[in-house]
Amino acid sequence: MAQFCSNCGTALSDGTSFCPNCGTPVSQPGQYTPSCNQPQYAYPQAQFQQPFYASQCPAPGFSNRVNDPEILAAVKKNKKAGAVFGLILIPLPLIGFTVYSMVSDSIELKQGLLYGGIISAVFLLFALISMIKSRASNMYEGIVMNQTQRERADRGQESNSFYTEYITVAETVDGKKKKIVETSRGTVVAYHYLKVGDRFRYHPQFAFPYELYDKSKAPYIACVACGTHNETANDRCKKCGTPLLR
Repeated sequence: MAQFCSNCGTALSDGTSFCPNCGTPVSQPGQYTPSCNQPQYAYPQAQFQQPFYASQCPAPGFSNRVNDPEILAAVKKNKKAGAVFGLILIPLPLIGFTVYSMVSDSIELKQGLLYGGIISAVFLLFALISMIKSRASNMYEGIVMNQTQRERADRGQESNSFYTEYITVAETVDGKKKKIVETSRGTVVAYHYLKVGDRFRYHPQFAFPYELYDKSKAPYIACVACGTHNETANDRCKKCGTPLLR
């Protein structure tokens, strides 16, 4: 029975250990198994040079939809909604403490204004830092060189607080090093989505900023507008309908 590469579908000779086209080890002779997470189909090997199924997997390459007007409009809409939510959230501690001090004897009005003002100021500071970081970031293309994780602890407290730090190191096309540091205290995206050797682009303007060059190997394709995880076969986000970067 003919053998085909499980990664690219190239026809293989009997006894071949590695694909002559992409170098993938030959581990399951006689069956073509696409790397993208699609349903499996029977494949009549003698009738086709390439599996008919492969057309359903995203072709290697960066998407030309980055500047799609529909995507840009959806991203802008979601950012505006986030900004409105932030404007509502920031003054809430000040309002809450003020009202509480007026209806309760636990704290005085001055204390309520002070406590609420401090917390609201912290919220505002975090929002400003996030906005500055977003505007200062630039799009880059790179390859993942290394990934590590280590346990960390906050010292100087009565009881140590432990957390995990996830580090992804990439080298950009112009030879610069990029270190993506994430922790278990927040959302870990790059460490789980990217793998060593992956070629990718970083789009800071998107809710999900990482785009793989070879999306057929991706565990999912995330919507750049809302961040929802979609199957790699999807053309649009199952939640908001925004076109995906395929």
